[in-house]
Amino acid sequence: MFLHPGGGARALPALSLTADIAVVTALSNDVGFDVVFARQIAAFGRAGDIAVGLSTSGNSANLIRAFEEASRRGMVTIGLAGYDGGKMAETDTIDHLFVVPSASVHRIQEAQTSVYHVLWELVQHELGDPKRARVSSAGR
Repeated sequence: MFLHPGGGARALPALSLTADIAVVTALSNDVGFDVVFARQIAAFGRAGDIAVGLSTSGNSANLIRAFEEASRRGMVTIGLAGYDGGKMAETDTIDHLFVVPSASVHRIQEAQTSVYHVLWELVQHELGDPKRARVSSAGR
């Protein structure tokens, strides 16, 4: 689906801020791991972009800083956390927070995977993918 969306689906740009190991290690070693994502968002993020971050505990300082930077830039922020949401549930820089109320790391991560796949499907539907629209309306 990602390489050949087909059916009129729109291809969308996306960056994984963990993918460029040279950037991750340089920022972590020379600046600090707590800004490893915030600095990348400062470089690439624009108003209207979407920042998505996942934390099993909800307490990841590097994600909290990234959401602060994304919010400052006018980005839509979406967080996925486990347990009780941790510090992610306490911040006002996350527009939409999905909390998996479990103490099982395995269940949290499985549920987070399901949530972000459903979110992707909803984005495609809202962007007018005719194939997805037919499937959705047929199930009603």
